[in-house]
Amino acid sequence: MFFVQEFTHNKVLQICLGVSTFAYFIVFSSWIGRQMVTNKAVTDLTYRCQPYLQNCEAFYFLNALPQGYSQTLWYMFIFGALVFIVYLLMKKRWLEACILLLLPYLWHAGNTFIMTDFARDNYEYYVFIFTSILLFFPHKEFFIKLSLVLFYVLSTFAKVHPAWITGGYFTNLQLGLPLFPAWSIPLLTNFVMLMEMVGAWFLLSKHPWLQRTALAFFITFHLYSGILVEYRYPATVLPMILAVFGPFYRWTPPPLTKRSVLSWSLMALLVFMQLTPKMIEGDEKLTLEGNGYGLYMFETNHQCVSEATFNYNNGASETESEVSSLARNRCDPYRDWFLYNKLCERYPDIDSISWTFDHSINGDDFLRIIDVANVCALDYKATSHNPWIKTYNENPEAVGKAVKNIYY
Repeated sequence: MFFVQEFTHNKVLQICLGVSTFAYFIVFSSWIGRQMVTNKAVTDLTYRCQPYLQNCEAFYFLNALPQGYSQTLWYMFIFGALVFIVYLLMKKRWLEACILLLLPYLWHAGNTFIMTDFARDNYEYYVFIFTSILLFFPHKEFFIKLSLVLFYVLSTFAKVHPAWITGGYFTNLQLGLPLFPAWSIPLLTNFVMLMEMVGAWFLLSKHPWLQRTALAFFITFHLYSGILVEYRYPATVLPMILAVFGPFYRWTPPPLTKRSVLSWSLMALLVFMQLTPKMIEGDEKLTLEGNGYGLYMFETNHQCVSEATFNYNNGASETESEVSSLARNRCDPYRDWFLYNKLCERYPDIDSISWTFDHSINGDDFLRIIDVANVCALDYKATSHNPWIKTYNENPEAVGKAVKNIYY
């Protein structure tokens, strides 16, 4: 299952195992204190399930501080396993290291794809794919390299949009693009898209000058990106880039054997998942339907206003609204739909919840993409368009002007 023989004399793969272990230290250092998959999250209705598994709370069993010790106990058990994996790697005991790595791998994958919607981040997709290749797929070195290149290429699928073509994502930020003048933003965003779409392939080149030039660009890119995204993204990607494309880089021919079919299928799956939002009616940047099934980092600058009126059986009503001007908050209508439906299930005194949702992307007008009399009567479909969310083709009403916002 692990194709352990590939690790025996391959220094690059040995380093990659260490990099994946390091990635789990980074991930779980933030998860250990979060009320993400805990019993309290269910009590407080602060949890959120994946659109395709809307009753994930059935899997929750942990209590985080201050409600209990089970979550910190569990994560410290995983911490101990990670430390022991480091020991096994130092002793070159690859099989035992891979077996033990299954523990953090499965917990991470379960959170990312099953237990919660809060772990549905691009960073987690990277960690999952890298470790999946190291544990289960043959021709590991080549496919780790190819997956990194594909991540760059596929990320441009989400960026071919005014947010990047005209630089609207950054020109509509109050602080603009770090270190560069406003007039240069469209030039820089298009250059980055070109490098991710075309230049990334040179990371696989036989020619040292081309390969090292591409490597230098992407190292610089990730260091620069940390000004906005902080440590997590560079810490997830850069160590793996240096492991496979750095000092020990060697050209690896594409494997065309029967054994490689499984690995090629994984690469095809990555492409398919990136195309999934395009198969759903409408613009996923506006409706967010299917947006999380592929890579979506920096795809659009979002602002939104959500307003709900709670109508009770006794005739009383109350209204609450939420405004988000944070560019990286993706203003996903599913977030509010999920909360309101869980409220309706839990509290029978709620007769209905009327709801409006106004969304602005890249500084354009706020469009009223949702205006419903009772959100509790609506279902949310995970893999197709929800007709109660308006697309551009339905000419949603413009209800306000956006102002420059902040990235956070």
